[in-house]
Amino acid sequence: MDTCDDIRAQLRGDHEATLAELDALRDETDDGRCGFRLKKLRRAWVTHALAEEMVVYRALEGVEAASSSVRADERFAEHDLVDGLFDKLVRGRRSTSHWKTRLGLLRDLIAGHAASEQEETFARLSQRLDPEGMCELGRQFQLARRKLRMLEDAKAA
Repeated sequence: MDTCDDIRAQLRGDHEATLAELDALRDETDDGRCGFRLKKLRRAWVTHALAEEMVVYRALEGVEAASSSVRADERFAEHDLVDGLFDKLVRGRRSTSHWKTRLGLLRDLIAGHAASEQEETFARLSQRLDPEGMCELGRQFQLARRKLRMLEDAKAA
């Protein structure tokens, strides 16, 4: 029997890995390693966010009430804010208190985003999809991430 990579487990795993890496960045003492890790983390986050928007948010689109679509718009805005903070961190000087403050803000924003998503979005997914549907959404999410990584690799080459 095939194992199921439920979409909720994948999203939760991405969120936990991102938060753990942000914590590790806070403790990183080598500027070169910090810059490398930050760029790698940003790429992983962007891939996650775009796949999430394309697969998860679209799965809920059109079947929810207007108030839920407002919340989806907030999630898109949160993704944009996170991307902006990543930009500033990549361009900033790690040794400054301003950089460290931004890193803390980024962590707080992602933690809040993950918590509300895991509470609200996961509940809506559970209402809409049976276990097989959760697995199928998980497969679509994996495929979207793979394609987005390939596009990022092509851009970097």
